[in-house]
Amino acid sequence: MSEDESEPPPYRLVYFDIRGLAEPVRWMFCLAGLPFVDERVPLVEWNEAKKRYQDHVGQLPILYFDDQELSQVHTVMRFVARRLGFNGLTDMEAARADEATDLVYDLRAVTYRECFTTKTPDIVRHTVFRDFKNEPSQKKKEPMRKDLLDIHLPKYLSKFEELLDSSGGRYIAGTTLTYADLAVANFLDVATEMIGPDILDDFPGLQELKENVFSLPPIQQWCATRTLAQGYSSGG
Repeated sequence: MSEDESEPPPYRLVYFDIRGLAEPVRWMFCLAGLPFVDERVPLVEWNEAKKRYQDHVGQLPILYFDDQELSQVHTVMRFVARRLGFNGLTDMEAARADEATDLVYDLRAVTYRECFTTKTPDIVRHTVFRDFKNEPSQKKKEPMRKDLLDIHLPKYLSKFEELLDSSGGRYIAGTTLTYADLAVANFLDVATEMIGPDILDDFPGLQELKENVFSLPPIQQWCATRTLAQGYSSGG
């Protein structure tokens, strides 16, 4: 069979042309050495493109596989994790992975609505990271940064470190790499890029976790490929 006649990869992930919340799903495919279709929808095309996804309440990501489809980012993430072996070795490890990933989503949802403006509100949620990075007024940025450093980040990052310590200090949910490690590392990388690398100064365990995840060869290769091919925008 020629290359043109070969069967397509069994998984097709449709998401925006950003890292966002679906990046750990892409990483799991890479770590498992599993080909997949990485279908990207440019943000500027979404107002028109979302009409194609009304069966999924006009939201991405959507995972297509075996003539089936799944929506909602955490559903997709956990499904792929279970299939590819990134969901922990016990029920408790799976639950810890869920806990850590849900905490990531909670922290991303901290809002500063009085500062936030966007032309694509159904894509780019009201996240504190994007609010802070895009706020042009230094006067407004000062209290935002203070709240981040004094309230929000210590509360959540301390919880991540607690989970990390309780599992032995290498992985956040147990004795093996789980999708939670990928979700947390992706989140930390976006947060340090948008707010500043100093946010991890008091959390060496999380800094090491992030470095360990980004040092995995399949993820290194993925990040380099995306940087060269189409840009590697954080995308919140």
